[in-house]
Amino acid sequence: MAWYIEALLFFWALLKDWLTTIFITPFRSTDMLWLLVPVWVSWFFAEFFQEKIGTSMGNALTNAVIVLWGSIDCTRQTVRLIAAGLVKGTANIIARFAIIGGIFLYGFTIVFLGWRGNEIIKKVARIREVTYVFVMFVPIFYNAIPLTWNHVIAAILFFPVFYYAIELFDRLTPNPAAVTKDIEESPKNYRESNY
Repeated sequence: MAWYIEALLFFWALLKDWLTTIFITPFRSTDMLWLLVPVWVSWFFAEFFQEKIGTSMGNALTNAVIVLWGSIDCTRQTVRLIAAGLVKGTANIIARFAIIGGIFLYGFTIVFLGWRGNEIIKKVARIREVTYVFVMFVPIFYNAIPLTWNHVIAAILFFPVFYYAIELFDRLTPNPAAVTKDIEESPKNYRESNY
């Protein structure tokens, strides 16, 4: 088989894994919906009513709370699965806790930088990024899908698709009345906080 056909098949497998993770897996294993539904609802309201016009530092810090709470829940779930004998293998367990640690460190870093007043959090702690991390990795921690390199590669490779699809939707849809009113009441603040 030619290398380009193999590359296309690999790309298709990654895309299928990505789409399945986002749109199908959460409804196959409904236990994870207890974590994902609040993340999705927070994402919707923050994305289209707050971050549509920019991310404030307070909003970024609030997003960090979602990250910290989600990482705690993923730890709880992983420990439960290990105790039940459903997650085995030292490498698998270490990889899971490494990802959880990375997610927790991301949330802690946002809080730390926000506490110090560092403006970078307006760019790295948008609700869009927070939601994406949880949508892609919570199914692993709930044992709905296996932790594989293909999944990690798909999550990284297709992040720009997710990010810019939401960005395009943001730009094409009109501002809700609440957002328009906020802009009119405090236009200087929104111009300064807009990234």
